[in-house]
Amino acid sequence: MKHRIKKLLLFFLLFLCNTYIFSHPHIFIENSFDFVFNKDSTGITITWVFDEMFSASILMDFDKNKNRIIEEKEMKKIEKDAFSNLKNYGYFLHISVDNKKYGIKSIENFKAEVEGDKIVYRFFVPVKLDSTSKEHLLLAGCYDSTYYCHISYADEKPVMLSVDADMDCSWEIIKDKNNAYWGNTIIPEVVYLRFRKKL
Repeated sequence: MKHRIKKLLLFFLLFLCNTYIFSHPHIFIENSFDFVFNKDSTGITITWVFDEMFSASILMDFDKNKNRIIEEKEMKKIEKDAFSNLKNYGYFLHISVDNKKYGIKSIENFKAEVEGDKIVYRFFVPVKLDSTSKEHLLLAGCYDSTYYCHISYADEKPVMLSVDADMDCSWEIIKDKNNAYWGNTIIPEVVYLRFRKKL
């Protein structure tokens, strides 16, 4: 009898653990970065491709004429009701410039589109720099530390560079062990980018 009770308790504990683990995430996003460094602007264009379930819910709520085209009024409504609140979470972006945390104050040029069965968000994050004549180090990651959203890098072209010809840039994706989350079980991957004007 005691052996049976122990088994039941073990099963119950495993059930609770699995429920806790698998209760998150609810939304899945493929992220890609396009780093922009030119005479007109500096910053990052972010692209998010959402999973089919979340995409279907966005279309159901905002594509009122059911034509599967996000028109201007619909896009503004999506931005207001299904994006702008992410400002409170830094848009899930974790950026540092020259080893100093960079506070994201605003985004520009938000767009929402339908690509196949998925909703795609694109927006631009300005990153102000004192000068591009010296070498800069930029770290950029996109992750939700509450793990409500699972954000991974796109399989194709996760990182792109839109830079002037006189810029020298190199990048790699690395593990950021210092910012592990979800009980230190998830180590985010961030883009480690060095750039400067060529001599």
